[in-house]
Amino acid sequence: LSVADYTGFLYVRTGTPEYVRLIEQGSLRTFGGHTTVIAAFFSAFVSMLMFCVWWYFGKLYCTAFYYVKGERGRISMKHDVTAFGEKGFAQGIK
Repeated sequence: LSVADYTGFLYVRTGTPEYVRLIEQGSLRTFGGHTTVIAAFFSAFVSMLMFCVWWYFGKLYCTAFYYVKGERGRISMKHDVTAFGEKGFAQGIK
């Protein structure tokens, strides 16, 4: 006996009569032999979804921005300028 047997955990052993019986009784038989393909596509979809969610959180909370005073004295928030208010890379203060 294994630890899974003692704790009551359903440890799936493919190819055994218990596994075949579980498939025949459960909803997995609806998909036939395509369960692996369906599970692979579902996991790929969830992975892409979570990538987009975390990318959005990173863009929202971890984007560098600066408050820059423009030519007319107006202060605005910019994402595409350096800390000195110049576009591109900082070469030094002019």
